[in-house]
Amino acid sequence: MRSALSIPLFVAVLGAFTSGCHNSTAPSVPPPVAGNYRADQFITTGGSGSTDQLAAGSSLYLYLLDNGVVSGQLNIATSGGNPAFSASMTGTWTRSGDTITFSQVADTFVRNMPFALVQEGDTWHLVGDQAFSGTRIQIRLSQFNPTQ
Repeated sequence: MRSALSIPLFVAVLGAFTSGCHNSTAPSVPPPVAGNYRADQFITTGGSGSTDQLAAGSSLYLYLLDNGVVSGQLNIATSGGNPAFSASMTGTWTRSGDTITFSQVADTFVRNMPFALVQEGDTWHLVGDQAFSGTRIQIRLSQFNPTQ
């Protein structure tokens, strides 16, 4: 003989058990960081004001491989009394949480700046904002498909 209390008790226990479970649309694995990135915002601010480095002719491309290797190129346009500068971005990259850091032979801001991994829609960005010797560098690199 079944007790009338047993069915409600079973439903209550089942409800308590499943309430701790939830459906989520969040990815269960970290985002794919490896890929091709190019600067789509690159602003320097110092004693002489702000400069849109992309409009001035500067560029930064990074190619992050799954195995932690990075390659690419940084080109800084002539500005004020400073000559043009170019550096290889060959080295390695690491991820800690949502921060990407680079280790490279070339002594540029890239190896000294932590980059935040940020998602906007389906696009991943590497965002950096830091001052070096009185010059603030604000940069955003967006992941892109080189065949588009």
